[in-house]
Amino acid sequence: MRATPKEIKSLKEFVDNMKLKENAKSKVKGLMESPMLYLSGGSKELFHSNFLYWLGVNYRDAFQQTMTRLLNINATWPEGWEVKREYKHLDLCVTYLKDTGKMRNGESVKKECAFIILENKVKSLPERMQLKRYEKVFEGYNQGCSYAVLSLVKNFPGSKYLDENTCWQLHHYDELADVISKYCTADIRKEHHIYISDYCAYVRELSKLAEGWKVEEDDTFLAQEEGLAELRLNDIYEKVRYAQIATILANRLENVVKPNDEEESIVLGMSDFDVILKRRIDADEILCYYGCPEAAPYSQVFINSGMSHAIGFIEAKVKVSNDCCLVLQIQGNRYCHGIEKQNIVHNSTSLSEWLRNFIEFKFGGLPDHKSKPDSTQCHYKGGFLYKSQKIDTNVKVRSIVDAMKNDLEIILKAKLNPNNKS
Repeated sequence: MRATPKEIKSLKEFVDNMKLKENAKSKVKGLMESPMLYLSGGSKELFHSNFLYWLGVNYRDAFQQTMTRLLNINATWPEGWEVKREYKHLDLCVTYLKDTGKMRNGESVKKECAFIILENKVKSLPERMQLKRYEKVFEGYNQGCSYAVLSLVKNFPGSKYLDENTCWQLHHYDELADVISKYCTADIRKEHHIYISDYCAYVRELSKLAEGWKVEEDDTFLAQEEGLAELRLNDIYEKVRYAQIATILANRLENVVKPNDEEESIVLGMSDFDVILKRRIDADEILCYYGCPEAAPYSQVFINSGMSHAIGFIEAKVKVSNDCCLVLQIQGNRYCHGIEKQNIVHNSTSLSEWLRNFIEFKFGGLPDHKSKPDSTQCHYKGGFLYKSQKIDTNVKVRSIVDAMKNDLEIILKAKLNPNNKS
């Protein structure tokens, strides 16, 4: 009996998946054998900052060549430049003193300026607002400064945004390894060559492992990657996985949310309740930075992902009034329907029937799901009322995305319903 084309395709996918798993296991084994894993404390960002700092202090020419080639620096390096780590909340920076033209007590007054600002991202993903804050550290004294993010992960939401819409360059650790291997050869003490070689081999293997972190819609949502806990990389893996699911959801919503010429209809990477409702002093600046200055009710979906209490999450929010947002949140094995509202009362009976139905999962929720929502409403931090539903172990990523998309459609369509007011 001959196999059908569908069966052949299914078998091929199974074999390919097994090969990928074996390849990942091999990479994990290789990394576990590297002394750099243990010296790095699980590849913490400070380790990489320390390595580059060591290079900049002991081998200035090699460091200068490395940074010039990696960051495509055309400017002449200033005299007396100095490399600093963990300085002014920056991972690594190169600074120099510039004459201000002023005199004090008969001496020329000099001001510290930035030539390079580098942010390491090994166990987390670059965040827009964090980078925006770092741009202001040397504000007024950063002319010609090269801003760079050095990231372990290559494909993540916002990577294109960083390259095209900010002063930040995006580079990766395998790029760094290639440049160091090429330019850190001359004048390096013989006993230090092995450390540099081991470091480059280690970050290349890390990069190869991270390249395999891809989420498919047919993947089991609660699946875990083997070996990452031992490498202390399970946190960045979860951040990447939820970020990719957030991107899938955003792409799926493109035909649901009507675009607006003046603002983003789907805002990926931000879901701060206080910003959306403009309860923060800098809310307008942040919203403009994300391309959404108005944040009008029912006009936008704010999607974010990350980690909280060591568990990955994805959430989507819709502003439904000037003081209220509806929330869809998945964290770990719980799917949550919630309301963010100032001074909301626990088990509030003042909510409209529509909002109570939303909280009670009377519409939406995961399709063909066995578990029921929690029996009682939960209250959190005085402004968040929610119920959650347990996610079955066999639920696929596609079902998670479909559930959130369908619930968001219902919320957005409720704009015309006068009975949904909070």
